[in-house]
Amino acid sequence: MIVTLIGWHLAGWAGMLVASVAKFGPSSLVTILALHEWDRFKDRPWRRYAQLGLVPVTAGLVAASAALIARASNPTAIAWAITAFTAMMATRTRIHPLWLLAAGSLIGLTGFGQG
Repeated sequence: MIVTLIGWHLAGWAGMLVASVAKFGPSSLVTILALHEWDRFKDRPWRRYAQLGLVPVTAGLVAASAALIARASNPTAIAWAITAFTAMMATRTRIHPLWLLAAGSLIGLTGFGQG
C-alpha cells in the first residue's frame, strides 16, 4: 500500500493517481470479472464445496500474514505478550477491534515494551 505514497512523493497528486491505478486496477478488474463469473454458477452444487474449501485457505493466509506482521513488529518479549493478549481479547471477547487497536497505540506511544 506504500505505492500510493511513493507516487505522491515523486509526482504529487498525478503520481499518486497513476501509481494507485497501476497497483490496484488490474487486481480489481480480475476480481470484478471473477465475481461476475462466480455468480453465474450460483446454482451449481460444486460451488458450495469450492467455497467450503476456500475457508481454511483464507484462514491460513490471514494467520500467516498476522504471524509475519507480529514477527516484524515485536522486538521484545513484552511486545509479544501485548500482541498475544490483544489476539486473545479479539478472539474471546466482543470488544470492538478498534478499541484494541487504540489500546495498542496508546501502549506504543508510551514506549512500554520497546526495549
